[in-house]
Amino acid sequence: MKKKIYPIIALSFAIMMSACGGKKAAEPSSVEKEETEKATREVTEKETEEETEKEEASDAKDLIVPGYALGEIPAIPAVEINGLGIFENPAAKITMDKTEALSSVPGITVTPVKLENDQIYRGNSVMQLGEGGAGQMSSDGLTVQTDGNGAGQYVDAERGLTIQRNTDGSGQYVDEQKGITLQVNSDGTGQYSDDGQGITLQVSEGGNGIFTDTKKEITMMVSDDSSSYTQGSIDIDVKSDGSGSYYNSETGLSIKNDGQGKAVISLGNDEKTVDAKPLEKPTKLPKLSMVPAVPSLEANSLLITLDSGVLFDVDKYDIRPDAEKILNDLATVLKEAGITAFQIDGHTDSMDTDEHNQVLSENRANSVKSYLASQGVTAEITTHGYGESRPVATNDTPEGRQQNRRVEIIVPTA
Repeated sequence: MKKKIYPIIALSFAIMMSACGGKKAAEPSSVEKEETEKATREVTEKETEEETEKEEASDAKDLIVPGYALGEIPAIPAVEINGLGIFENPAAKITMDKTEALSSVPGITVTPVKLENDQIYRGNSVMQLGEGGAGQMSSDGLTVQTDGNGAGQYVDAERGLTIQRNTDGSGQYVDEQKGITLQVNSDGTGQYSDDGQGITLQVSEGGNGIFTDTKKEITMMVSDDSSSYTQGSIDIDVKSDGSGSYYNSETGLSIKNDGQGKAVISLGNDEKTVDAKPLEKPTKLPKLSMVPAVPSLEANSLLITLDSGVLFDVDKYDIRPDAEKILNDLATVLKEAGITAFQIDGHTDSMDTDEHNQVLSENRANSVKSYLASQGVTAEITTHGYGESRPVATNDTPEGRQQNRRVEIIVPTA
C-alpha cells in the first residue's frame, strides 16, 4: 500500500505547481500592439509640436517690434511743439486808456494823452502816439514801437523779452528767462530753440529740416525724398519710394522693407523674409508759428498844458493876477469832472543852470497846486519838477524856449 501512495503524491504536487504559475500569461494581440504604439507616437508628436510652436513663438517675438506685426516698421512720429512756449501778446495792450476829455479852458490846452505826433512825459515814461494805437513808448526798461496793427518792436529789459515783428508776422522773438528764441519767415520757415526743454527746430521749404530733443534723445532729419529718426538705440529711415529700415542697436533687430511688398528681418544669424506693405511717405516738419503781435498803444490820461509865460513872470513862480481866471476856470472843470487825483509837472527852458531850473520848476508846480487847492480842489495832487531835462522843442529859438517853459497837469482817466 505504501508503494502506491508515493506516485499519487508526486502527481498531485505536479498538478499544484502547474496551477500556481507554471503556465505563461497570454501574449497581447498584434492589434493591441499597434494601438499602443500609435498612441505613444501621437503623444510624442504632440509634445514635439508644442515644443516647436513654443520655440517658433519665442523666435517670432524676438523678430518683431513690440506692439507691431511681424516685419512691420513703426511710422516716424510727427513733431509737435504746442504753442512754442511763447509768451503771447505781452501786456495785451499797453493801455494808457483814454476817456472823455475835460472841457477846454481858454489859455490852456486840454487833450487826451493819445496825441498825434506829440510827446507825453509821465514819471519815467515817454510816449509818442499816432492814430490807431501806433506810436512809441519807453518806461523803466520797457520800449515799444508799434504801427498799431501788431508790427513793430517790443523790448522788456527786466524780463529779457524782445519781439521784432513785421507786418506779415515774420520776425524774431527772444525770451531770455525761458531760453526761447524764434526766427521765422512769412512762410513758416525758420529756426526755433527752447533751452529749457532741450528742443531745437530748423524748418526749410517743404517741411524739410532738423528737429532735436536732447531730453528724449530724439534726432529727426527730413529731406525731399527721405526722413530719418533716432531715439536712443532705435534708428528708423523712410524713403519716398516706400522702402525703409528699422534697427535697434540694443537688441540687434533689423528690418528692411524693399517698398515692393517684402521685408527682410535679421537678428544675429537668423534671417527671415515676410510680406510687408510699403511704408508711408516720409514725415515732414511743421511750420513755425508767427511772431506774437506787438501791442498797440492807447492813452489813459489827459494832458493839460499851461503856458508858464501866461502864469508867471520871467524867472518867477508867483501866480500872476491876470492868470488867476485861467486857473479858476480849470479848478471848476476839475471839480465838476469829479477828478480824485492828478499830477502837476513843472518844466523850464535851458537859459540858466541846471540847479536853478530844477528849483524853479518845482516851485512853479507847487504854486499851481496851492492855488487850485485854494479854489476848492480836493483831489490828491502830486508835484514834480523836471527843470530843463524834458524839452518838447528846441532851446535854440525864442519860440522853442517858450514851449519848454510850461506846467503840465496829468489826469489819469483809467
